Amino acid sequence: MLNDLQLNSILEDFDVAYWKINLLTKEIHWSEHFNHLIGNPDPGTDKFEFFLNHILHKDYRYDFRDHFDNLTTRYKPFTAEIRLKLENGKYRWFECRNLKSREKGLADAAVLLFVNIHQAKRDQYTIEENFFYYRETAEMTSTGGWYLDVTTQAVYWDNVTKKILDCPMDYEPHPDDKMRFYASEHHDKVETMFKKCSKFGIPFKVEIKMRTLHNREFWVRATGKPVYNNEQEIIGIRGVYQDIDEHKTNELNLQNSLDIIASQNSRLFNFAHIVSHQLRSHSSNLSLIAQLLREARTAEDKLDLLINVNDISENLEEAINELNEVVTRQNNLKKERQLVKFEEALDVVIASTSSLIKRENAEIIAEFDKLNEINYISEYLESILLNLITNAIKYKFKGRKPVIFIQSYRENGENYLEVSDNGMGIDLDEHGDKMFGMYKTFHRHPEANGIGLFITKNQVEAMGGSISVTSTVNIGTTFKIKF
Repeated sequence: MLNDLQLNSILEDFDVAYWKINLLTKEIHWSEHFNHLIGNPDPGTDKFEFFLNHILHKDYRYDFRDHFDNLTTRYKPFTAEIRLKLENGKYRWFECRNLKSREKGLADAAVLLFVNIHQAKRDQYTIEENFFYYRETAEMTSTGGWYLDVTTQAVYWDNVTKKILDCPMDYEPHPDDKMRFYASEHHDKVETMFKKCSKFGIPFKVEIKMRTLHNREFWVRATGKPVYNNEQEIIGIRGVYQDIDEHKTNELNLQNSLDIIASQNSRLFNFAHIVSHQLRSHSSNLSLIAQLLREARTAEDKLDLLINVNDISENLEEAINELNEVVTRQNNLKKERQLVKFEEALDVVIASTSSLIKRENAEIIAEFDKLNEINYISEYLESILLNLITNAIKYKFKGRKPVIFIQSYRENGENYLEVSDNGMGIDLDEHGDKMFGMYKTFHRHPEANGIGLFITKNQVEAMGGSISVTSTVNIGTTFKIKF
C-alpha cells in the first residue's frame, strides 16, 4: 500500500484529492489537498457523517452511503459522479473512484480518489444543450448538415438531410452517387462549386434544385465552406441543405407576376410619353387650325388652312402608329456596346496589376469556356474586374495564399460573371446594407478608399445588370454579376 507521502507526490500535481480508509476500523484520513478544497473545516470525530451532512450535495447522500458501506463491508469497489461544496460555498463536480488494496500481512485499506471533472461536466451539458437546440432548429427549418471528405470523397449526412432527401435513416450515401441527388440542369454548377471549394477554399451559398431518392425535384439553399487542418490544407467541406422549395416556388411565381407587371408598366409609360410629347402637339395644332377657320373671312384663307390640316393628320397618324411599339430605353452611354471577350479583358487587368499580383503571390484562376464573350463596353468590364481583383488581393487572409477564382456562364437564359476569393470575408449581417455605398470600407488597409465597389455597382446597373455578394468571415467572398 502506498504511504501518504507517495500518494501526495503522485496526485497533488493532478488536482486529485483522496481519502485513505482503514477497512477494519472504518477510520478515514483526508489528504491535505482534500482538506484544502473544502476549506480546512473541523469535522469532529466522525468525518464520514460530517462529509455527508456538510460537504456532499444532498441528492447524492443516500447512494454514496450505500457505496461506502459496500466498500467497507463487502470490499466492493465503486465509481460515482458527485457534487461537493468547496471552500467558496459553491458545488463542483467530482468523480469518486475507489482504489482498493488488500495485501496479506498488512491492515486492509482502500483509497478513494476525488477527481475534479467540473469543467468536463459543464462542457458535456453545453454540448448536449447545443445539440438539442441544433436538432430542434434543424427539424423546424428543414435544415440538414453534411460533410465531404476531400481525400476519400466520402459523404456524411445527418438525419435531417436524409429526411429532406426522402432516404431511410440507415441510408449511407456512396461517393459515386453524389450527382444523382442534384437536378441534371444544375450538375455543372454543382461540380464547379465543389471544385472551387475543395481546391481553392472558395465557400458557396447557392439556390439549386436537388432530387430525392425517388426523383422528386425540389429547391434547396446549399451552403458549404472549406475545413482546414493545422497546415492550412483543405481536408473537407462542411455545409447544410435547407429545403426552400415552397418559398422558392412562391418567389418564382411572384417574380413572373412582377415581370408581367413591369412589362405592362413599361408599355403604359411609353404610351404616356408619346401622348404627352407628341399627340399633345398635334392636338394643339388642330385646335389652332379650327380656330383660324372660324375666324377666316374669305374662302381662299379657308382653303390655305385646309392644306395644313392634311399635314397635321399625316403626322398624327404616324404618332398613333408609334403607340403600338414598346421601347425600352436605357441611360445614354458615351460608348456603344460591342462584343467583348472575358479573357482579353482579364489580360488587360492582369497586365496593369502585375506588380501587385507578384508582390502578394496571388493566384488567379479563370474559366470562360461556358461563356467567353458578351455584348458590353470593354472599359466597363475591365473596370469591374480590376476593382474586384484588387479588393480580393488587398483583403487577403493573413498567412493564406490569395486565390481568386473567376468564371462566366449562362443560366436560365442569363449571362453571369462570378469573382470569388479565399480572403478575410465580410460580416454581411453588420455591413450588408452598406456594401456598395460610397466611401464605405470594412477592413483596415492603407489603400482603401471605399470607391471601388460603389463604382462597380453603378457601372453594372448602368448597363442594365445587377450585382450581389455572399461572404463568410475568414473564409472568403463571392461577387455575382448578372449582365
